[in-house]
Amino acid sequence: MTEFQITYWRDFPSMVVAREGRSNRHKVQLPARFQVAIDEAAMRAGATGTDEYLDGWLRTDWQEKAGNPEEVAQAVAAQLEADYPPQRIRKLLSSITPDASSGGWLTPRPHPVVDLLNQHGGPLLGDGAMATMLQEVGLTGGAAPEQWNVENPDAVQAVYRGYVEAGSHIITTNTFGGTTARLKMHDLQDRLAELNAAGVQLARAVADESGEVLVGASVGPTGELLDPLGVMTMDEATELFAEQVAVMAEAGADFILTETMSDLQEVEAAVRAVDQATELPIVCMLTFDTNLHTMMGVSPKQAVETLASWGVQVIGANCGNGPDEILTVMSEMAAHRPPGVVLYAQSNAGLPVLQGDDVIYDGTPEVMADYARQMKDLGVDVIAGCCGTTPVHLRAMREALA
Repeated sequence: MTEFQITYWRDFPSMVVAREGRSNRHKVQLPARFQVAIDEAAMRAGATGTDEYLDGWLRTDWQEKAGNPEEVAQAVAAQLEADYPPQRIRKLLSSITPDASSGGWLTPRPHPVVDLLNQHGGPLLGDGAMATMLQEVGLTGGAAPEQWNVENPDAVQAVYRGYVEAGSHIITTNTFGGTTARLKMHDLQDRLAELNAAGVQLARAVADESGEVLVGASVGPTGELLDPLGVMTMDEATELFAEQVAVMAEAGADFILTETMSDLQEVEAAVRAVDQATELPIVCMLTFDTNLHTMMGVSPKQAVETLASWGVQVIGANCGNGPDEILTVMSEMAAHRPPGVVLYAQSNAGLPVLQGDDVIYDGTPEVMADYARQMKDLGVDVIAGCCGTTPVHLRAMREALA
């Protein structure tokens, strides 16, 4: 008969050891999300000194279980993973100190992503690419995707529906370039309200068919640099974003989602716009390059800590150079996640490669399934895809998370 023992830091399991006799032992370290939780728990509890941290460790008494040491250790570790989903980890952390996510200047609001996460009891699955899917059915590289919300609504709605059928809990709207600044590039600035409202309404109809699916209204960067590097002021950027998000809130979005930002000033302008012009909560994602900073020099640690200090509760990273890069980015965010923050990862499906006249992404469904598992192990709460990600990838990710 094999004996096993579990190592905990306070209430958080960390490792399983199984033994049969003196020499036959097998050890299993639990996934990285458990050590991330332990580090955060120690920080919350003020156990930052060596002695206080060491005092938190304890081991259970030896217990017996049938099987050889490797089988027993693996089985007990798997049961602990199942018994401690992210929802339970968050509750344990909250019991040490209260959440601080609403301590900033942003008006505290109920967040449907957090509510659905708590109901679901595990990571939520986001959606995939919009432009990638529309290009497959005829959108050209120089056209505005938002124009299809009115001129080819069936194609846009088919993308939303494909992701819901693949298992997505969240769909994001075809409104990424919907600010006046971006629409002006296509001489569409006078149609801002029409195009943004249609993008949300098409998604809302699909989400309502499916029950518990949320609609995140996508907001991308303006394409302009803010003062002092550029000529746009914070007030002007806030006004641009407010014009767009007010329309999308009225059209039925569940939350606003800012994507692919690189400048914290521009993110702040978008957050202030949402706070002033809507009653919706916000999700903020920045994009990081191979130097693990945004184009404007923001690190994942700086991003998650700064946004949380404003009161943003759901924070993450999107786009970039594929799953390997976003694993490093999200690892840093997880290591520095303030109390109460929900993490959202949205990786490209690998890297773009030229195949004939077409640009495709080299990340297979299997690659994206591995990415989903890695994010789950880190404790990332919402896992999605960005450029190149299709419903085929999402199905593989759903199965990996299940």
